[in-house]
Amino acid sequence: MHRFRWLLVLLAIVIARPAAGQSEVVDRVVYIFDAPETGGATVPRVIFERELAFEARLEALSSGEPLLDANGFYATKHLRAALDRHIATDLLAHLPVDLPNNQERRLLPHPCDLARRAPSPDDIENRIQLAWAVLALRVKGTDNLRAAVKAEGLNDYELRRMLRREALASRYLDWMVAPMLAPSDAELRELLRSSATPFRGKSFEEVRCDLRRWVIGQRLSAALTTFLQSSRSRVRLRRVP
Repeated sequence: MHRFRWLLVLLAIVIARPAAGQSEVVDRVVYIFDAPETGGATVPRVIFERELAFEARLEALSSGEPLLDANGFYATKHLRAALDRHIATDLLAHLPVDLPNNQERRLLPHPCDLARRAPSPDDIENRIQLAWAVLALRVKGTDNLRAAVKAEGLNDYELRRMLRREALASRYLDWMVAPMLAPSDAELRELLRSSATPFRGKSFEEVRCDLRRWVIGQRLSAALTTFLQSSRSRVRLRRVP
């Protein structure tokens, strides 16, 4: 157990390896958690301060509320929401996907994505690209997302690690829960016509891509909340002093 604590101390002063010519960035661990899904107490998961701050900033941007509270600290509600989402996606990312007959069903690139990039043969890479697009819409634009990355000093590796976690979580949900990442055009048209969305009153052709990403984001957030509520009793979370 003492060796374990020394390992956590070392993790708490991790130096993110910078690219050539960049100054090194020091981060620290603020939370440790474990759960059966991630291997139990012998394989704890860590949450770094800058990563959690970035995720809290995203929560504030998506809700349209101030990031800071009256005392100038990151608002507790945003930190709690960020912590919950981080843990839920990490748990789901570790769950095995049972592929029938060992056949992988890939997330096929949608026409909305083909204008931006060529399709990738890698399912996870496609899901990482989709996670970025969904996240950008969630925070009301790519400029806001890039500004949040810059504000918290995240490097490319840290950002990709977060996007990959979201991609793996969505892959599990897509396979093992419901095909949530593939709303048909007919379904999108009906949602635009009959439901309260941010795109009410606009033509389907005008908002098709953004509506699709909004639906995926809404479904993912709901699925993460439901999953965490059902698994919360299995998660042991500790704050690092």
